[in-house]
Amino acid sequence: MWIKKYFNCALLLLCAINVNTVAQTIEAADNSQSHERLYQVELIIFSRYEGNPQEHWPRDVKLAYPENLVSLKTEGGSSESFSVLPASERALNSQAATLARSGSYTLLYHQAWRQMIYGRKTNIAISGGKSFGNHQELEGSIALNVGQYLKIQTNLWLTQFAPPGTTITETWPELPLLPNTLEESEKSQDYLIKRIVKISQERTMRSNEIHYIDHPLLGIIVKIVPYDASNNTKTN
Repeated sequence: MWIKKYFNCALLLLCAINVNTVAQTIEAADNSQSHERLYQVELIIFSRYEGNPQEHWPRDVKLAYPENLVSLKTEGGSSESFSVLPASERALNSQAATLARSGSYTLLYHQAWRQMIYGRKTNIAISGGKSFGNHQELEGSIALNVGQYLKIQTNLWLTQFAPPGTTITETWPELPLLPNTLEESEKSQDYLIKRIVKISQERTMRSNEIHYIDHPLLGIIVKIVPYDASNNTKTN
């Protein structure tokens, strides 16, 4: 009887060791697998008309741009990293056109660019919509990085502005300026903030697939495709 018990315990111990070894092997393989490379990124952000305009949003939101922020370049060759690509090189033009024609949504942002995506996060400045002084309706940043899968993290805020003379009963935080923007020019702008809604979400993605991030006031569509710079082609 004791021999049988000893055999069963040894078998269970051996199985546990095997399971742990396999798990460690899989984890090591996942960690060693790197997808750092050049990608083409395309991003659409749109707002939707509110079904309930009386809905209240938190007023104690923290608004800040991250360190090491990269701004997209609107001038220069499309082969340069973080340079905005011409519309002819986008893949989501039909989706953007449908949103713009719908009457139920407002297209705030649609750009495509190429960049290296690393294991560490790269922060990219985002802004769109109508301008009010030094600010726009949509501001903030996104962060991109890659491990076994691609990841996007949003740090965006949507601001509703009001003309001078409007009665505002709620207090909202001051909108941050992009780094290296002259603060003196901010004082001369004449607008009121009626509401700020912050969108902070993180999503794991696969390349070559269209992903959608939902929010009551915003929709985000993103597609990231590996790019081969040697022959200027997107790869699957």
